[in-house]
Amino acid sequence: MIKIIICAAAVLIARAQPASAAESAYAREQVKFLKLLTAVTDDPDSPALRSELIRFASGMAVKPKIPVEAKKYFIKAMAVHLDAVNDAEFDKAARLYGQAIKIAPWWTQCYYNRASALEAANRHEEAAEDKQFYAAGGGVVKEKPAPAEGRPVVPRSEGADYRGNWGSGLDCWRYEFDIRGDDLTIIMHCWDFPKAVYGTGKVKGRRFEGSSPGGISGTGVGTRSPIRFKGAINNDNTAIEISSILAPELADTEGAMSAAREQVRVFGEPSWQTQTWRHMARD
Repeated sequence: MIKIIICAAAVLIARAQPASAAESAYAREQVKFLKLLTAVTDDPDSPALRSELIRFASGMAVKPKIPVEAKKYFIKAMAVHLDAVNDAEFDKAARLYGQAIKIAPWWTQCYYNRASALEAANRHEEAAEDKQFYAAGGGVVKEKPAPAEGRPVVPRSEGADYRGNWGSGLDCWRYEFDIRGDDLTIIMHCWDFPKAVYGTGKVKGRRFEGSSPGGISGTGVGTRSPIRFKGAINNDNTAIEISSILAPELADTEGAMSAAREQVRVFGEPSWQTQTWRHMARD
């Protein structure tokens, strides 16, 4: 009986040892993560410390959770980013992403999204730094290829294929092209939020154009501005260049029109803003 008890105890101890080792490794990871996080909080202007934190967090066996407050800022930033039509609005999106980063400085997707907003606001040096932080966490930054010399500006019209989900690289937003004859509806969706209509228009081969009266944002945070849009799909059906411009006169409610006119009053005459959409997985 004693032998059996000793053997059973030995088995239990043997089984407990790996768990203790795992717990010890987890604890060491957490301690180092907290030390790096404290260092970045104390010295937020150090790219080296920030990159070290991002690299370490990305390689952790148990990834640190993103705080709820950071997620809230991220959602607000995406809502602003999606509707942005001028430098000031892209700046606002970048600031909101910055608030999320301040809370969760290891969250690489925030850096990628902020880089996109900064580029749209012509703040290219800051965007380049954020791309480096994104890459520090293992992300692959896809730069726009330089246009080939002699390449025609207007895409050819044969063989256009708009099927699938498209996006600009923002973690959430996906767009689908519903084409019936030459009538076009662009549908947008984000995680578990209900689908919403981005806009309607006409499509002709590789080119399309249309408009939207605006409305409630797809996330339910804020509103979408009334816009005109135009774009084209490239020759090998891998990317869509889409441009949009604020159009207050298209608003179908007095509130939306007033808000859009206020944007013009504050930020000046709107100009066309361009994004590149590529095939994306539907999250």
